[in-house]
Amino acid sequence: MNNEQLAEQLARLNFTIPAGVSLRDLEGMASVLERLKALGADKTDAATREDEEAREQFIAVLIGEREVGFRVVDIEAILDVQKITPVPGLPNFVLGVCNVRGEITSVVDIHRIFGIEARRQKTRRQKAAEKMVILRNNKFSVACVVDAVLDVFRVAEPDIEKVNAADGEMERLAPFARGLYVRPDAAGKRDEVILIDTKKLLDSPEMTQFQ
Repeated sequence: MNNEQLAEQLARLNFTIPAGVSLRDLEGMASVLERLKALGADKTDAATREDEEAREQFIAVLIGEREVGFRVVDIEAILDVQKITPVPGLPNFVLGVCNVRGEITSVVDIHRIFGIEARRQKTRRQKAAEKMVILRNNKFSVACVVDAVLDVFRVAEPDIEKVNAADGEMERLAPFARGLYVRPDAAGKRDEVILIDTKKLLDSPEMTQFQ
């Protein structure tokens, strides 16, 4: 930083350079100012880290044409769709069971539980994008088949909006929803993600039968 730049920055701080200040004094001021700027940057970085830590991490998945978010801490694993063995006599939202790392796990069609219409015909690429999201609480785990896994994002509590249960398709989703998070997409439009309360989902009558 040269003397002119230093004088300009000090002027912004409403600091008047006293008469008779030597070049050595001015250089010392520059050194102090640089250290103060570095200290301010460190505080800003710490505040940013604290803000990030305060935001919960979610994984966005595609179910039908809806984007749904599950908390990362509630997800045991995300796998390619495994071989599912049908089990007679179970409700139509239960696809069957599969072997997940040596454990027999129930597999559900989350579209039917949430009341979201599934795609009737899928291309080979869409079929290949399907994943199994393994959700777990302290009693059991269950595999939910989703159409795709999209990305990871963070949400602050104040940014979560209330779900309008009277909004058609949202009526079935509302009992399992923590809220609605809106993020701008690449075109600047509203990209709505339904944030799922995993506890409510796994405590529901549909899921507790798997305990």
